[in-house]
Amino acid sequence: MKVIVTGANGFIGLHTVKELLKRGYQVAAIDKEIDKVNKSLSADLTVYKLDIVRDDLTTVIEHGDTVIHLAAISRFKPAQENPEMAFQVNVMGTLKIILACLEESAERLIYSSTGSVYAPDVNVPIVETARREPVSIYGLTKKMAEDLIFYFGKQYLRYVVLRYGYVYGPGKTWGAVGAFLELLREGKQPVIYGGSQINDFVYVKDVVNANLLALETPYVNQTYNIGTGRPMKILDVYDTCRRVLGSEIEPRILPPREFDYTLFVYDIRKAQTLLNYEPKWKLEDALRTYVEA
Repeated sequence: MKVIVTGANGFIGLHTVKELLKRGYQVAAIDKEIDKVNKSLSADLTVYKLDIVRDDLTTVIEHGDTVIHLAAISRFKPAQENPEMAFQVNVMGTLKIILACLEESAERLIYSSTGSVYAPDVNVPIVETARREPVSIYGLTKKMAEDLIFYFGKQYLRYVVLRYGYVYGPGKTWGAVGAFLELLREGKQPVIYGGSQINDFVYVKDVVNANLLALETPYVNQTYNIGTGRPMKILDVYDTCRRVLGSEIEPRILPPREFDYTLFVYDIRKAQTLLNYEPKWKLEDALRTYVEA
């Protein structure tokens, strides 16, 4: 079986490709930019410089392949500033992936979704059946992509949808955690919007493990929350970053942004039961590994 990874040059994509190769999979990596993934030299890796919106994906996807679809406009600000681009990549790009999977009879499609598809006022911990009502362009485009997958899943498409929590780890230098560490290293003051938020922070290695579990699970045409199920206050996360780096710098607190969830914690029991997913990384241990990396 060949595993195709779209968005392979990105943060989660690079970690996923490396772990697939480590475990002996044959991998085809797809991205518009390939400078980073091209460094993962392996006889089991083939790299394709392709645009999922414009290029013919059936040149790579073959009968029986599994596709891990990570390519996306995955940050709030670029999606808000350019909703047309977000729609083209996140919705139309996903549709092209779906159609290529159907045309070539791919074994399954694993889709990287997000907790941003949920309404901000759903009950916590959040279960997979909670109401989807995004408050950001990013979340809206990911919900639309999910709906396409669900539609074609009623016909012939085998899929697994993974809704990630707040992912952090080596290679992500923006957002909470990544920006905190980068700025603290430079002796600069990080910004925190709001400061009272509680989120589900999940280390990238746990997310990659979920991606690989989704390759083999018999429980397809399902949606899974991928996080830790452990609530973490953003200010506590910041303090842990300071402690790991030995910094005394206080954050600059600015008003919360409209797309920031005040309380976001997953119920991960479905993933634990059906995928055998179990988050292994505690925040401080993960941050020390992150800093060393």
